[in-house]
Amino acid sequence: MRRLVGLVPAAGHGKRVAFLPCSKELFPIGFTHVVAQGKFEVKPQAVGEYILERMRIAGVEHVFIILSRGKWDIMNYFGDGSKFGLQIAYLFQENVWGMPYALDLARPWLRDETVLFGMPDTIFYPEDAFSKLLIAHQSLSADVTLGLFPTTTPERFGMVEFDNESLRAFKIIDKPGKTNLKYMWGIGCWGPVFTEFLHTQLQTLSPPSKEIVLGDIFQLAIEADLKVRVLPFEEGEFIDIGEPDELVRAIKRFADPITC
Repeated sequence: MRRLVGLVPAAGHGKRVAFLPCSKELFPIGFTHVVAQGKFEVKPQAVGEYILERMRIAGVEHVFIILSRGKWDIMNYFGDGSKFGLQIAYLFQENVWGMPYALDLARPWLRDETVLFGMPDTIFYPEDAFSKLLIAHQSLSADVTLGLFPTTTPERFGMVEFDNESLRAFKIIDKPGKTNLKYMWGIGCWGPVFTEFLHTQLQTLSPPSKEIVLGDIFQLAIEADLKVRVLPFEEGEFIDIGEPDELVRAIKRFADPITC
């Protein structure tokens, strides 16, 4: 199996939930239990820890976190990753043109690797979603496999039209005003074919004349006949704390250290 690499874009400045006293990826949501001097202790958990936990469950050991100017607190907090059971390296996005460009910065270090991608301002369930996504990606011999979650607010997400039997993605629609689609993509898994495809597409679009979102690249991959497949988590849940009301919901839901 190819080496697994986690890819975590954290270059955005969280304007929707401004102003926070820290990068939004470090905002404390819930608690974690640790052993200190032989005793169990409860400590606040930064929202960015959830994505790293879920990547580690899937077998990821190496993670790239992409930062932009002014987000050094993320590097200070996560360090080299050793306290989270990972090896973390950081990439710097000079021109904050959008998530696809942030992810493409890792290309020189992604030769034959399999990428697990997720956003550090989100919390999703099941906790082993990355593990299941990786299994599906391999069994489907896909170029890209997207983890899908049900949502009642499609206007906030990239919605996916797909075939239930073949798990083939037909169309990605970013934040539709009105749609009958029920599932949004929240996490992803891909190999070298898509890594190169992403790079090639961005080369033709740089500098961008309009915002390019990752869903646009997924749609281009579908149109180019890449094997874009999906794994719907029918009972899954996806929380995006980049939205003020979702931030409030997450704070309330994870407020009790006993149930976290």
